[in-house]
Amino acid sequence: MALEIDGLAVLCAIAESPEAFPAIRSEVTKAARALVVTQLKAKTLTVEGLRKVEAALGPQPLALILDGMKDAEVKSLVTRLDKHHPELKAATPLEHRRRLRELSGGTDPVGKPKPVAKAKAPAKAAPGKAAPTKPRAAKTEAAEAAPAGGRAAPVDALSSAAMSAKPPPRRRSGA
Repeated sequence: MALEIDGLAVLCAIAESPEAFPAIRSEVTKAARALVVTQLKAKTLTVEGLRKVEAALGPQPLALILDGMKDAEVKSLVTRLDKHHPELKAATPLEHRRRLRELSGGTDPVGKPKPVAKAKAPAKAAPGKAAPTKPRAAKTEAAEAAPAGGRAAPVDALSSAAMSAKPPPRRRSGA
């Protein structure tokens, strides 16, 4: 019956005594990088998890690992962690890596944009029922907005009468 070993304990022992394992130095580097990349690609990784990875490794080793990842992997990771960032879809791989470093350094992801409220169309009355009436406040506001001459209010300031009127001619004084 085979016993399982504690992989983390073995890796800690290798890290504490690298002189005892000179033949596997390059393999340890590859394994460490692969393990961190696997953690970064995990579906359960959150921004908080990314920050914990950076706290454990330090900003420079994490930046080196991010630089060694494929562009598609980095794009997938950053768009998953910062879903609502408007410029990420068209960003370059360099900008994706920069945004990941910002997120790991403490910058918060962009929040979900608030939906624009659409004006509801008036409901059609069912046959046999009276149509709903407008509230009294809406009628008074409309009456106040209409000018006294019966014309509709201008759409913007440039189309108002004051802006379209010609100024009176200036008197020229003869010297």
